[in-house]
Amino acid sequence: MGIAALAAVATVPGAADAQTWGGTLSVVSERVSRGLSLSGDHPGATADFFYRDDRNWALGLGLGTLNPDGGATAEAIVSATRWWQVDDHRTLTLSGAYYDYSGPGAGRLRYSEISIGSLWDGGAWGQWGGTVSLSPDLAASSSRGYAVGHPGATIVELTWHRRLWGALAADLGWGIVSPWGGEGSSYRFANGGLSYTAGAWRFTVSRLYSSVPPQQRWVAGVAWSF
Repeated sequence: MGIAALAAVATVPGAADAQTWGGTLSVVSERVSRGLSLSGDHPGATADFFYRDDRNWALGLGLGTLNPDGGATAEAIVSATRWWQVDDHRTLTLSGAYYDYSGPGAGRLRYSEISIGSLWDGGAWGQWGGTVSLSPDLAASSSRGYAVGHPGATIVELTWHRRLWGALAADLGWGIVSPWGGEGSSYRFANGGLSYTAGAWRFTVSRLYSSVPPQQRWVAGVAWSF
């Protein structure tokens, strides 16, 4: 999802005793969200900002480019997250987010959601995450990937991250989107890839899969965090 507030919690576990802010600027060969392309086979860019206080709250703002060949041209994500540090290894999160768009056809893309998540640091077993999101107005996707109506949906996502050697790490993810009311069709998405971190820079390459429409693609990206 790329929500900055969730990133603020996930990347600094246990650091709930300070107020801080930061962000990430990134460029990718193609913007893909939950298995669906946002940039239409074109490169894309994002800017994510977050503010986290000492009461376990985080606010996030994400900005991104969309398909330059037509339709909506920009995306903005506003989010708020409350988290609870269960122990040194487990964190629970509750968040809300609103996705807004500009350009032609922006109205059919706008939606909001509430998410409940959990992060677990398993040490040598890697870092595991799970999120269940409920959206009352997410547009459903047809078998060809087109948005149809706004019946709402349930989204389940699972992630795994593990450092392999030095600054090299592996990432896996899986998810499913299930629309409500029988409109549109459920679809699955997954990813697997490697990342390399050098100071404030992070380089990634991933293989992505989506069942709507059935396809696989390679995506590479570079990000700078501050």
